[in-house]
Amino acid sequence: MWQLVVNTSHHHLSLALLKDGVFSDGINEIAFKTQSELIMVRLDELIKRNNIHIFDVNELYIGIGPGSYTGVRIGLTVVKVLAILNKFDVYTFTSFDFALVQDSGTAIMDARSSRAYVGIKENSKWVFQGILTIDELKERMIHPLVGDTSLVNCSDESKSFEVLCEHIVKVSTKVSDVHTIEPLYIKAL
Repeated sequence: MWQLVVNTSHHHLSLALLKDGVFSDGINEIAFKTQSELIMVRLDELIKRNNIHIFDVNELYIGIGPGSYTGVRIGLTVVKVLAILNKFDVYTFTSFDFALVQDSGTAIMDARSSRAYVGIKENSKWVFQGILTIDELKERMIHPLVGDTSLVNCSDESKSFEVLCEHIVKVSTKVSDVHTIEPLYIKAL
C-alpha cells in the first residue's frame, strides 16, 4: 500500500512516499513563500521518479499546523482535491508530531515577534501545545529540542526526514470526511 505524506506548514515543502509504512522516497526542501509554486511540480517529480500514478496511492497524510497560515492552506487544498478525485483515506497530523518523534522533548517553531509555537511531550503524551514567548519557552522546555532551536541558542536534535515520515503514519488520525478538515491555528498567548 502506498502512502503520501504532505507537510507545508513551515519553511519546508515536505513530500514523502511510503510503502506499507516504510519510507521509500521524498522531497524535503526549503520553500518558504514558494510552496504554492513548487508543490505540484515536486509531487509530479516524486510520483514519476517512483514509476507510480497518483491514483496508486492509498492513503494521504496531511499536516494541519500550526505554522504558516498560507503554507497550511496550500497543503490542505492539494490533499482535499486529491481526496475528492479518488476517495483516498485521509489522515491528519500536527506540526509538533512531524517534528518530534522522541517520547519526551520540545518541538519549536518560530511564530515571529519573539514568540514560538511549542509542543512539549513527556512520556509519549503532549503536555503542552501552544504559543509561548521565548523567555517562557526557555523556562519550560525539556530536551531534546527540535525545530527552530536557534531561537533558544541550542542545537537541533531532530531525527531524519525518513524517521519523521514513518512516525507520521503511526500517529496520524483518520478523517471520516475530508471536507471537515480544519487547519490548527494558534494565535494568542
